[in-house]
Amino acid sequence: MVLPKYGHGLDRLTGLAEELTGRGTVTNEVRVAEEVPVLPAAIAARLEVPAGAGGVRGARARPGRTVLTGDLAAWDVFGLIEEAAGVRLGRAEVTVHAVGADPDTAGLLGIGAGAAVFALERLTRLADGRPVDVESVRVRADRMTLRATLYRDGPRATA
Repeated sequence: MVLPKYGHGLDRLTGLAEELTGRGTVTNEVRVAEEVPVLPAAIAARLEVPAGAGGVRGARARPGRTVLTGDLAAWDVFGLIEEAAGVRLGRAEVTVHAVGADPDTAGLLGIGAGAAVFALERLTRLADGRPVDVESVRVRADRMTLRATLYRDGPRATA
């Protein structure tokens, strides 16, 4: 059985539920949502917070326990971050590459271990440039098409 592929643009900062509006319901299974007393050193460095700083760990790690009070199952985390921070998100740096699914990821995505998945590494910043969210996301490559419009002279203003 061939399942449909869904597109996700890489030229606009949106969550999956926002991107798939009108194509069905996106539900999130919250597997971990907790405060951590100390972020891993690599995450703290990417978030530009002092070594030893605490944060929130879920499918993502970020500073700001207020996000935990939001409905993580029903809402995109970007909206929750904006609500908690009282500031709009500004931009994100994204790296995409293919990896083989480890057994845990394969089980969660309903695919065989070693199957190709997109690995998205994203650092999201608030409008003022402060980093606020570090994510490592795995997406079934057979169900998602990543797309972007690229301009030779840089981004174009939209009307």
